[in-house]
Amino acid sequence: MYFSGRTAYFVIILSVIPVYLAAQDYINERLTYPALKLDLPLFDLPYQIEAMNTVGYGFFSSYANPSMGQSLAVTADMFSGFHYGMKYFYENSNIKDMWRNIIYYCGIPLGDLLLFYLPGGDGWLHEEFHRAVMSRYGVNSFNGMNLFPIGASIVSVSKIKDEDLIRLKEKSPPDFVRLPAAGIEGEYLLINKLQRNNFFYNQGLFHEVLYWMVTLNSHLYIGASLDSNQVDVETEKMNKIEETISSRDFTGFDMTAWVYDLFRQDEPYEARGIHPSGEGINRYRTTKDLSGDEKNYLQTQINLHFLNYLSPMLFFQKSVRLGDEGLSGNFAMRHLLTSFGSVISAQFFLKYENLKGEAFNFAFAYHSYLNYKNYFPAIEVELVDYPLYLGKFGMFLSPRVIIGTQPEDQKFKTGRHEFLGLFGLRADFIISRYFLPYFDFTVKTDGWVAGNEYLDNNVSIKMGISARF
Repeated sequence: MYFSGRTAYFVIILSVIPVYLAAQDYINERLTYPALKLDLPLFDLPYQIEAMNTVGYGFFSSYANPSMGQSLAVTADMFSGFHYGMKYFYENSNIKDMWRNIIYYCGIPLGDLLLFYLPGGDGWLHEEFHRAVMSRYGVNSFNGMNLFPIGASIVSVSKIKDEDLIRLKEKSPPDFVRLPAAGIEGEYLLINKLQRNNFFYNQGLFHEVLYWMVTLNSHLYIGASLDSNQVDVETEKMNKIEETISSRDFTGFDMTAWVYDLFRQDEPYEARGIHPSGEGINRYRTTKDLSGDEKNYLQTQINLHFLNYLSPMLFFQKSVRLGDEGLSGNFAMRHLLTSFGSVISAQFFLKYENLKGEAFNFAFAYHSYLNYKNYFPAIEVELVDYPLYLGKFGMFLSPRVIIGTQPEDQKFKTGRHEFLGLFGLRADFIISRYFLPYFDFTVKTDGWVAGNEYLDNNVSIKMGISARF
């Protein structure tokens, strides 16, 4: 379910590619700093095979249930394109400065607010991350954001059978815990993607309003999940209105459900009891269903979520110079809810530009994975868009490595750890002035990684097109 914290808004009011080789001098001249970078993952395997089997109408039906990477790319492209268009207008318009400033500085907040409710926008992304977890287990669903619910305070993921939810929790309790938390996971990945592009490519796009809208709304939603005046009252209303099983949301208030199942991973789904109407299972959890320990744990997560405000990028500092030697950096703190508890991450971006105009981009992160009473560390290192030339043929390489530990079997109350490892390599092939086909390969061990649908070990391949203007 997507929850719109209105207070936050008032606070901040293809498969055929023409292939030809480009000269190396031309490659160096272009593409180093794209003012607009768009990604379109056309294929994401093996996820799309599972989505195809879930929808049941052949391979192309898998696009009805996009992967986390595909939905993230669509939403990031939408906001990037809108903000780029507004920046272009601001820098090239000949109208009076007063009107230009009004249109730009008022138009972006209003446009971002409208996009929240449109297919492809932030609310849609939130719901698609929920749906991606379910699609892996053959659970089909409908994203209510596709109905253009402009101004709605609550939007559902519906058309789900109780039997499918019973099966999902029985087959993978950790995925069932992750399910309600995945929406906010996707929203912070959106912020991260936009911040990275702004920093590494010197885009100067006005994303800050969106950063605040997402951060405040996510924080408010987690807080609302412990507020009996909202959870219990709204749940009672939904139970009265939603007379059929098909019309019901998959979980109700996300974080109320998340903490309930986090503490009860071994409880059968049907133990929730019968729906007040007498038909189906009583899906939604209220604050009355939570123990004191569960409420305290959720309150701790509400407090830890303030860490998400610790970043210069929220305060219009897109890049920070580090001395006079061509080095610049930035950082962000992240707190996310996971399948075993939570993670606190310190993310760092570094860029070195030499006198030849060459740039070397690095992303680092220290992850502290937390379950009930234990922490499990990991480090992440990524080289972003390293140019490699083989004669006249060029490509950008982006290798990524994660090494660390997480709770064994994604358990909430265990001190035992297991190894977490991930290696990824993305290659963007420079065969055109503006359009670069890319190949993205990832192999990982068991464990939770933000934006990866698989909690078990997995090998994934993405293929798509990157547009750089």
